[in-house]
Amino acid sequence: MMKTHVTHAIVRGISALVPLWLCGCGVAYVARSAGFQIKLLTSGEPVAEVLAAGGLSAGQEQRLRLFAEVNAFGHRIGLRPTRNYTAYAQRWNHRIWNLSACGPYSLEPKTWWFPIVGTVPYLGYFTSDDVDRARASLEASGYEVAVREVGAYSTLGWFVDPVLPSMLRWDEARLAETVLHELAHATLWVPGSVSFNESFARIVGETAADGYLVSKFGELSVDVTSARTSDRDWLVFRQVLSDLHDELDRLYHDDSLTPERRSAEKEALYASLATRVAASAIEDTTRWQEYVRANQWNNPRLSQFRTYNSGDAEFAALLAEEDGDLLKFIERVRRLTRGQPDPFAALRDALTPAGP
Repeated sequence: MMKTHVTHAIVRGISALVPLWLCGCGVAYVARSAGFQIKLLTSGEPVAEVLAAGGLSAGQEQRLRLFAEVNAFGHRIGLRPTRNYTAYAQRWNHRIWNLSACGPYSLEPKTWWFPIVGTVPYLGYFTSDDVDRARASLEASGYEVAVREVGAYSTLGWFVDPVLPSMLRWDEARLAETVLHELAHATLWVPGSVSFNESFARIVGETAADGYLVSKFGELSVDVTSARTSDRDWLVFRQVLSDLHDELDRLYHDDSLTPERRSAEKEALYASLATRVAASAIEDTTRWQEYVRANQWNNPRLSQFRTYNSGDAEFAALLAEEDGDLLKFIERVRRLTRGQPDPFAALRDALTPAGP
């Protein structure tokens, strides 16, 4: 399972459904996104009706049934039930892109504000022309831009998210992790921290997906062994990216460097990514080096990576203290972060040994 952890374009542009005058300069984007979002959300047909009607291949039917199976598992382990993925948008024929931006020597993302949902560090687009225009405009303003196609879409609980045709091509491990990730959002959402919420949901999704596979196939099954090998490689790759992120951040804050040297060192650091993968403990180095070559790596890409991958040590420590019990872990995180301005700091404080 090749993990990217931005499998859904979290464009909380559902705010488009409120009066457009609230959105200021975002009117055009919000209005256009609203049309596509409404089309997406109204194109879903109940999964039971789709299955009864036939017309899908045996493999598509099997994948479509898995969504209910994974949802049921999530509910059994204490995640909040939702109606997500109970409909299938089989007529949906649009691709979805995620766009983010940073300054050329910064890892702080450009953000956009929308009513109801507030500030977001990325946008979603439904046509290549729209995303290309947005990219060109931002680049003309001096930003570095990252654009990635994504395979699913989430309204984060505002509406019932349908299964998209592209999702039926996923392997079972990726499908399970995505569904359980979204259930984690429904179970706990800390206002005001995109990074915390995405990192929390990723931890819950990964842990719960492993439990799902074990419950279905057995601890020593090929399915579980393969998924865990991929997970271990992803953890190593995540550390490689984290190290690169931190080195770039130090470079960008080093005021002793000339612009020319800063630019050269930045280029060298990004160019070193494939070598770092080769020198790491990743088992399937060929696969991950190909992943590096096939993707764009720049400041907004690393910034978005950090959005989904923060607080690993704190989350892991808290989960261990609860003996791997996800429900107890979630409730503890809920208690620790309630009313706290910095949820990550709240976790760190809870794990810091008290003084004498």
